[in-house]
Amino acid sequence: MSIDQPQLGQFTPPGVQGAAGPERPTGAGRRRTGARHRIDPTPARRTGRHRRARNTAAGRRATPIRKGVRALVLEPRAGDATPDRLADEFDVAVRLPLPDRMEQLDAALLRWRPKLLFCKHPLDSLDERLAAVCLAHDIEIFVLAHPVYGLLQPARLRRFGGLPWLRLRTGRSRDERRKRGLDVAVTLLCVPVALPVMLLIAAFVSLSGPPLYLQERVGAGGRRFHMVKFRTMRTDAERDTGPALACVDDARVTRVGRLLRRFRLDELPQLWNVLRGDMSLVGPRPERPEFVATFRDLPHYDLRHRIRPGMTGIAQLTGGYAATVEEKLRCDLLYLHCRSLRLDLLLVLLTVVELFRGFPRG
Repeated sequence: MSIDQPQLGQFTPPGVQGAAGPERPTGAGRRRTGARHRIDPTPARRTGRHRRARNTAAGRRATPIRKGVRALVLEPRAGDATPDRLADEFDVAVRLPLPDRMEQLDAALLRWRPKLLFCKHPLDSLDERLAAVCLAHDIEIFVLAHPVYGLLQPARLRRFGGLPWLRLRTGRSRDERRKRGLDVAVTLLCVPVALPVMLLIAAFVSLSGPPLYLQERVGAGGRRFHMVKFRTMRTDAERDTGPALACVDDARVTRVGRLLRRFRLDELPQLWNVLRGDMSLVGPRPERPEFVATFRDLPHYDLRHRIRPGMTGIAQLTGGYAATVEEKLRCDLLYLHCRSLRLDLLLVLLTVVELFRGFPRG
């Protein structure tokens, strides 16, 4: 199924056979020849049927071509669903609550055979089973968009029935190889500029201890790898507390480390992880195994491990260190379902802007 090109414009009104209208009837005794601009002195008489066909073709733009596309709408159970006008644009077959079992959804799709599914539930309430069922039936999924999704505009946001909708990518991205090529190309271009800066940072950080440190993180498929960073905390930061999440105004951060975190310069050594294939430029931030074991209690948390973790992402640009685990997960699921090369380039450009301005959220 192709999510990138929704089939919303393939409905043709009856009597119209293409953009040029139906073939003109030929007169008695006329024969088609290879002449392209032949003028017949006795043109055929236009019948009423022919005039009606021309009128239909002329008014084609005025007719909503999506009206013939059948859709199924999943409403919240609480009854406080946002009103919409989807029935004005689509053939809404039925409105249902989100099924408890995917077998119920499968039966509904078999019965109504829609082409589109509009879901008014938040993105983090959907799991891969719903996407798999829709993929099997060749159905596109749209989720009601929230203001934070405006970061994706205009990549995947659409407006139907008076509401903004986010189009999900349910299958495996076809751009994975190109994404990897983009990671390597951008990284190699950044190395000549980043290397002198990294040497200067290493000299300052080494005044209070080792400049670099390796930390075990969880990557794609749950595979563990060692992520390299500039040290921003004291060498004995976790001696008394053990593994602890970083936060805003963390007392363990050194004076130089606070400056590095403000401009995300402590992440520059991870370009090596990108070249190795452990990470990508854009994706969910990798977490330590100790934290992942706890976060797995959150619904659909393991879905973020389906793709390579990244140096930057939606969560880092919108929340930073102040974001909660739940907020980061929502951003990661949003990126998982909407990732594309265009979105990656947008997030990389936004990250470069923040590098010069300084991340205001720490």
